Amino acid sequence: MSTHGKLMLGACLSLAVLAGCGGQQASGPAAAPAPPAKSAAPARQAAPAGQLARADVERVLMQGPPWILRRVPVEEVVRAGAFIGWKILALPPDWSALELKPGDVVTQVNGTPLERPDDLFAAYRALASANELKIAYEREGTARELVMPIFGPPSQETVKAFDSDSPPRRPTTARPRGTTVIEEDDGGTSLESGEM
Repeated sequence: MSTHGKLMLGACLSLAVLAGCGGQQASGPAAAPAPPAKSAAPARQAAPAGQLARADVERVLMQGPPWILRRVPVEEVVRAGAFIGWKILALPPDWSALELKPGDVVTQVNGTPLERPDDLFAAYRALASANELKIAYEREGTARELVMPIFGPPSQETVKAFDSDSPPRRPTTARPRGTTVIEEDDGGTSLESGEM
């Protein structure tokens, strides 16, 4: 299976991780809480224990699959020539409260098998409006399922972003990252054509 498949599985696992960690990411030393801002918008409610906060789900979806792939390495599992699922190789130590463990093989997300890139993207897209996250997996040959309700209604912006057949665009940074290579056609002959 392709790297694209690993990316999609990673995004789905990130949602499970948010539930296992209370939806919070580790950060530096805690600062004093800021005074509550006065606004007309209602305060965001915390999700009940064992549920995913809709805002956390949407944040992960909008960050894209690479966000989790940097945190959870996986490898494909093939038995008797058939693709089975994705084996979790490691989880960060601060995700120890999560039901999933290294060695577990994830086979489906919300009922969608994770065999082809199209399946993986369909499962990822469906999470934008899903009411729960279901991860079917195997542990030591025994089938299991992790089910976490998603607390709160989906935002229209997120649902709209995932209506298309391609991933939503992430906002660009003000400063380009990486290396830019500009190639010019010097009018010479191509080396591939065999002419010199």
